[in-house]
Amino acid sequence: MLKKYNYVFGVVASRRLGLSLGIDLVPKKYCSLDCVYCEAGATTNLSSERKDFVKADAVIAELKEVFANPEIKFDYITFSGAGEPTLNSEIGKIIDFIKTEYPQHKLCLLTNALGFGDKQLLKEIEKIDLCIPSLDASCDEEFQKINRPVATIKFDDFIKNLIDYTNRAACRIVLELFIVPTVNDSDESIKRFVQIIKQMKVEKVQLNSLDRPGTCDWVKPSAKANTMRFIEALEEFVPVEAVGAFKYKSVTLCKSIEMSQLQQNIINLIRRRPATLADLSLATNCESKQVNQALQELLHAGLITSERQERGEFFSANVKVEK
Repeated sequence: MLKKYNYVFGVVASRRLGLSLGIDLVPKKYCSLDCVYCEAGATTNLSSERKDFVKADAVIAELKEVFANPEIKFDYITFSGAGEPTLNSEIGKIIDFIKTEYPQHKLCLLTNALGFGDKQLLKEIEKIDLCIPSLDASCDEEFQKINRPVATIKFDDFIKNLIDYTNRAACRIVLELFIVPTVNDSDESIKRFVQIIKQMKVEKVQLNSLDRPGTCDWVKPSAKANTMRFIEALEEFVPVEAVGAFKYKSVTLCKSIEMSQLQQNIINLIRRRPATLADLSLATNCESKQVNQALQELLHAGLITSERQERGEFFSANVKVEK
């Protein structure tokens, strides 16, 4: 864990990125969407205007201090936080600094993708390694009810720009789709999602559902059977994984690694936050059978412990485990 900085935070164990060093570039809660499921709370500044909320030099000064500490380990530097990071007009300067001075570090951008029609923004983010844009609506009606965008954003333009970006960008792209039961999960909705995503070039589609309280209390989690409807429709042409209470991963996304390395990866993850078998399978990108074998061996060796909780069996690293 880092000391408290103004803009850099973490390191956090991410179910998507392994160990992530975060960068928050906008005030809470400045965004071009006011999504009903957002765990960061309701948007208080709904805008698509880009500003230099945080000066690049201030962020770079903090990053230099972090990079100078060899004890701080992470897999990705992630632009995220409590608002839409691309609304900071200085993001390109920060990306250029990292990729020029510390090219060994991988950069991830979590974004609502509403700015992808801006050629200047696209130029600023072209050096990132991984982009995770969101797509939660298959039509304008769903867009307005789920994402509640700033008035100047048009759904058709958003979709066109997102499709164009996925086919032109050089980075890896993982598309996140948040399922909101009764709003974007009808048979017709799923068919529209299929037609939209078929036009994209993405590494995989990640299905998400309510796991922690969002902005609106009427939003409910997607049940396993409901999420499987999306998986069955999408998996024919793109790998799919589901996160949240129900977890799933297409076989093509799984890999096999040496048991000793897998065990060390598991310990690194659960040292920071207890996790279930399903959590660890997603985080390590390995089949659950191999992860379970690693967990059983670690338990037998006394290097980790387990505790049954409401959501399942959680594994934690013993404090005596050496780095």
